[in-house]
Amino acid sequence: MSDDRKNGASMTGLHDSEKRAGLAASVERHLSAYFAAHEGALPASGLYDRVLHEVETPLIVLALEACGGNQIRAAALLGLNRNTLRKKMTERGIALPRSRSPRRQREEGEQRAQAKDKR
Repeated sequence: MSDDRKNGASMTGLHDSEKRAGLAASVERHLSAYFAAHEGALPASGLYDRVLHEVETPLIVLALEACGGNQIRAAALLGLNRNTLRKKMTERGIALPRSRSPRRQREEGEQRAQAKDKR
C-alpha cells in the first residue's frame, strides 16, 4: 500500500494517466504545454521561481485543509518547520482555513448519521 493510501490521501479527481504515472508526469505534461504555448520562444526569465510558487501555494493550502488548519501537523506533513510554513503562508498571502467549532463538527456528524439511517 502506498504512503498516500496509508495516510488516507485520495487520488480522486486525477486522470487515469496521472494515477499511473504520478505527479512528475503530470508536471512534465503541464510544463511541456507551457513551453509549447510560447511557440518556439523561451518564457521570461525566473521560470524556476514561478513554477515553485505555482506548485507551493496550492500544496500549502491543501496541506492546511487536510490537517484542519493545524499548522504543526501541516508543517510535519510537508516536512517543514512550523515557522518556515508560517513564513511561506505570509509571503503568499495564505490565510488559515476556517475551522469548524467542535459543536458544529458534532452537529454535522449527527446530520450525516441521520441521513445514513434514512437510507
